[in-house]
Amino acid sequence: MIPEKRSIAIMKELSIENTKQMLMINGSDVKNPLLLFLHGGPGTPQIGYVRHYQKDLEQHFTVVHWDQRGSGLSYSKRIPHHSMTISHFIKDTIQVTQWLLDHFSKTKVYLAGHSWGSLLALQVLQQRPDLFYAYFGISQVVNPNYEESASYQYIRKISDAKRAGIVFPLIRFLGAPPWKKDIQHFIYRFCVEMSRGGFTHHHRQSFAVLFQMLTGKEYGIRNMHSFLNGLHFSKKHLTDELYRFNAFRSVPSIKVPCFFISGRHDLIVPAEISKQYYHELVAPEKRWFQFEKSAHTPHIEEPSLFADTLSRHALYHL
Repeated sequence: MIPEKRSIAIMKELSIENTKQMLMINGSDVKNPLLLFLHGGPGTPQIGYVRHYQKDLEQHFTVVHWDQRGSGLSYSKRIPHHSMTISHFIKDTIQVTQWLLDHFSKTKVYLAGHSWGSLLALQVLQQRPDLFYAYFGISQVVNPNYEESASYQYIRKISDAKRAGIVFPLIRFLGAPPWKKDIQHFIYRFCVEMSRGGFTHHHRQSFAVLFQMLTGKEYGIRNMHSFLNGLHFSKKHLTDELYRFNAFRSVPSIKVPCFFISGRHDLIVPAEISKQYYHELVAPEKRWFQFEKSAHTPHIEEPSLFADTLSRHALYHL
């Protein structure tokens, strides 16, 4: 007797407040628990490349990626500018979660948030902890102002010690944050990348991600304009609110088990800030993991370790 096909690999368009929002859902067995992944940014979705890095993860979870309002495949010129707020994104996340629960006949999902997505996740968990088994915070954003200051001080210290290369004159020219001009943020991010603490620790992995986006069937060259338009649109409308976020004040406790994953080399969200938050956070259970070979994207840089870490600690649905 041939067993019923239980794997899943679909793209699904949802309509939320008259905006199209695209999901990608993949897994080896639909009976596995759901894992909803909130991408970084604002405005940098993962659908275009992430399947290449989640083969192991799909053995344990039905993995759901979502291009958030105004991002990637969910970008449209018709999206009202006034809807590009964190409170709207929280509502969207809850609606996506409730659709998943209904569609798959589940009672709860696991939640993962990366960078900007981790900021969003903390606030979703504040409002609706009942929807989630546990939370995995990847490169957890706590306070962007603190994080930029810590990163700047580290880069300045290292570049002063070496007094060579392009970073040394640039970081001295830039000066300490806060920075108001786009060019200042561009210089800072360039210094982060040159210091190997940016998107990936090894630059070849960043090029591999770009290659996956350009050649993969999910995005390809034809959808890169949506990605770039969505990135610009999202940053324009959400950056100010992002910099006002302070989890120490606004999210002192979470009612579900929390697991935090940080890349050792991450200079976008330095571990010293998120680890301080981890120590102060009140939660029924919490754990901290450091991935030694990663910068800002440990789920991409060390995908097998990431899948193993999540599967070993996602036991709340059993």
